Amino acid sequence: MALAGLLSSVFGVLLEPIEAELGWSRAEISSGPFVVSIMGLFLAAPAGHLIDRWGSRRTGVLVIACTFLAILGMAIAGKQLWQWWAAWSVFGIAGAFTSTVWMAPVSTLFDKGRGMAIAVTIAGASVSSIAAPPITEWFVQHYDWRTAFVALAVMWCGLTLPLVLSFVPGPIGQPASDPGEPDAAPLAGGMSARDGLRSRAFWLIFAASMISGLTGLALILNLVPVLTYTGISRADALWMASVMGIASLAGRLISGWLMDTFDIRMLAIVGSLLSTALPLSLIFAPGIVWITLGSLVFHALVGGLRMSAAIYMTSTYLGARSFGLFYGAITTTTTVAQGLGPLIANYIYDQTQSYQATIWAAVPGFLLTALCFAALGPKPDFARTT
Repeated sequence: MALAGLLSSVFGVLLEPIEAELGWSRAEISSGPFVVSIMGLFLAAPAGHLIDRWGSRRTGVLVIACTFLAILGMAIAGKQLWQWWAAWSVFGIAGAFTSTVWMAPVSTLFDKGRGMAIAVTIAGASVSSIAAPPITEWFVQHYDWRTAFVALAVMWCGLTLPLVLSFVPGPIGQPASDPGEPDAAPLAGGMSARDGLRSRAFWLIFAASMISGLTGLALILNLVPVLTYTGISRADALWMASVMGIASLAGRLISGWLMDTFDIRMLAIVGSLLSTALPLSLIFAPGIVWITLGSLVFHALVGGLRMSAAIYMTSTYLGARSFGLFYGAITTTTTVAQGLGPLIANYIYDQTQSYQATIWAAVPGFLLTALCFAALGPKPDFARTT
């Protein structure tokens, strides 16, 4: 999951150096992640089906290989925009499997402690948020943004590959493919693919994830330039982004304990409502470092509830029978949001030289997310139907 969140963590750090060297607008640079969004829209559900059939170990190796090649492609991109798009297209293959490839075995093998298992896994994204921005900035300051890309590809993919080969299981409910691969647990109950995709719960979770992603990621993926726009220096914005990563790590672990202890639906509603604190502080107290830092830390602490809730609710309301397909379809929202949110935000910035509309949009976005979670009814009991 740290690999999955890598490019999102460093996008705001690299935006300005790429703009300065290549002369592209911020909207043009953001068109790269938008390519991933388009691909994910069509490929994420089929990718989830392949994860159900092949298992996370085999598909995880594919994700790592595509991510490595894609980041190297970004590093050598010239001034022709199609080269930038081509590199992001390769990453789009990996993006179609992320984060389902890592969450499928966790969500289906764990039951009693599923919330904490999901939280610990998702905490990998916080590792990226903590470590990747300062590492990237160091390479940018001492070398250039291209070297930063190469370093990130080698470091992250080099660390991830042996972990996947050593520990990630094969298809759930099938015998291990070799003696060194962990045995999988029996397949749990849940809705069929057809019933799940027709269910009200699926579309409410889908809508909540889409709305939250479009408004929230437009803000967070542009965090460094957004903070500098409000009057905070780039140096302060960078260390504040890392502090937010540390807080998100703690928040996701806390959310795991909360999900195993309290009602997941109410937690998701509260987390969405409290997430409005960040955009409101940027609107009414712009440029004040200690207020902004406090709101970033608070947002990171409660944000884990929104992200973890979507995964937990997918397995809780739809079951583990076709989890890869269901969650793969739902992750198209994140994929679309990661590309479309920053693209729209930076297009508006190019036209107005302002991120104010992006900041304001996050408030109704989080409120609508809470309404979607509130509309979910009691969770089903699949034990009675299997």
